[in-house]
Amino acid sequence: MNKFYLIDKPLKITSFDIIRNLRKRLNTKKIWHTWTLDPLATGGVILAVNNYTKLIPYIEKDRKEYDFIVSLDGYTESFDLAEEVIYLDEKLKKEYEKEITKEKLEKILKENFIGLITQIPPKYSALKINGQRAYKLAREGKEVEMKSREITIFNIEIVKFKYPELSLRAEVSSWTYIRSIAMDLGRILGTGWYITKLRRIKVGSIDLSESNNLDDFEEKKIVDVKKLFSHIKFIELNNWIMWKINNGLVVKIWDLELRKTFIVWEDMFVWDGQNITNIVRFDWEFLKSIKKV
Repeated sequence: MNKFYLIDKPLKITSFDIIRNLRKRLNTKKIWHTWTLDPLATGGVILAVNNYTKLIPYIEKDRKEYDFIVSLDGYTESFDLAEEVIYLDEKLKKEYEKEITKEKLEKILKENFIGLITQIPPKYSALKINGQRAYKLAREGKEVEMKSREITIFNIEIVKFKYPELSLRAEVSSWTYIRSIAMDLGRILGTGWYITKLRRIKVGSIDLSESNNLDDFEEKKIVDVKKLFSHIKFIELNNWIMWKINNGLVVKIWDLELRKTFIVWEDMFVWDGQNITNIVRFDWEFLKSIKKV
């Protein structure tokens, strides 16, 4: 069957480790995940099974929400605990403890970390540079030039602060690196920065209350696709139209009432009552299949 699962990824395993695990459990090779989580991050990873892998591009644009802790008492090359921490000296830490207040942090976050911003991804990341993973090049001591990109931070708030630990919650667009938020914050403060905890708590409208875990995985605990794709129109079509769509034919829609149910020039999902079967598009007059699921 075609399914989606939300897995609560544990610490120190990769997103691909989850795929290997579920391929054995579900006896299928056709499984893939949406946005990768680093081994030192935990939380929600959505996996598509069988033909639902074709729908992954419609998930990857979703907002994501994270809880994370930034420590301001040192640096690491990877911006997290994957590399050795170089701590600030005690005198400097005492100065920062006096200077950095919750009010100062709130002002910096409001002025620099809300809305459309530019960030540079960490060189210790899975992004590819000339066909090779950036983190592999970095660990080999090779020069890694990371290009800046525009991302959106919809909301960011302080959960708790006691120097040197700053706990934050942020809702961000795709392509956002939380470690880069820590880096930019540390540079504005003029202090150290690295992530000690990172947890993805929400993907689009799906949160961890709907997640599975690998220790006691429940095959029946699947993600509600209508909730997962709440931003996409679901439509039901009669057998005659479906026969044409499934045979690659363009269908002229004569029924004016039926036309009103479609969204023009946007991808829509065809729903048979249990599954998504097709992705279709309507151009004011003709309905055509974009992809069979």
